[in-house]
Formats: sequence, structure tokens, C-alpha cells
Amino acid sequence: MSDSKATPLNSDPAKPASDVDCRECDTAARLGLSTEQGVAVTRDASRAVGAELSLPHIEAAAKIFSLLGDAGRLQLVLRCMERPQTVSELADATNMSQSLCSHHLRHLRDQRILASERNGRHIFYRIDDEHISRVVRDVFAHVTHD
Repeated sequence: MSDSKATPLNSDPAKPASDVDCRECDTAARLGLSTEQGVAVTRDASRAVGAELSLPHIEAAAKIFSLLGDAGRLQLVLRCMERPQTVSELADATNMSQSLCSHHLRHLRDQRILASERNGRHIFYRIDDEHISRVVRDVFAHVTHD
């Protein structure tokens, strides 16, 4: 995951864009944003959440939404919200091969959506923290709300 302590993009219009940290420019490019768009999205996100954010924060959030946007990965997350489960349990429940399931689980673990814990020969996957559970529940509350 990106460095969460990165300096935010230059939000001072009087300061030239060339003075913006190159890491921020690289992050903006990875997100498909111009430097100006990066400044705008960072400013708007910071205002919306009431905390100083940087483009790496935006990138990390976009990655999480992207991962949760895949129905197969979302199903894995939903299963892990019930209780910790092994790869074989998750593969059986989702009709995925163990290889594909492991691939998805690695990405979900890399972004701290899921956590893993070894117990003997088995590795159990569970929700990393309550933030993820709340996001998933809130999305379903939103889509089922009239």
C-alpha cells in the first residue's frame, strides 16, 4: 500500500505546479489525473472526511473500491464477515479454484481488507477490521434503501 504519510499535493494556487512533490505527480499519473485534478480531488476528499489527505490516500481508497467492485472478491469478503475461513472453505463456497481464490485473497490481504492467521496447517482469513465491515454493510444498506 502507498505511504500514508506522503505530503499532499500543492493546494496553494500561488505556488507553481512544478514545486509539487514528484511522488504525488507519479500517483496522479497512476490514477489518470492531471496535477490540477490531483490537487482538486485531494482538496475535496480532505474536506469531505475532515482530515488532511494525500494522493496516496486517494489511491489506496480507489484500490479498495476496485477490489470490492469484483463480485467474486466481494463474495470472499462477505464469507469472511461471517467467520474466519480457510482457502479451501472459501473456494468451495464460491465455486472458485483454490488457485484463483488464493490469488484474490492475496490482493485483499495486501490492501488490508482481509487478514490471515495460521492455525496449525491451516490459514484462516477474516475481515481485517470493522471499517471494512461497515463499508460493505453501508453499501448494501444504500442499494436496498428506497
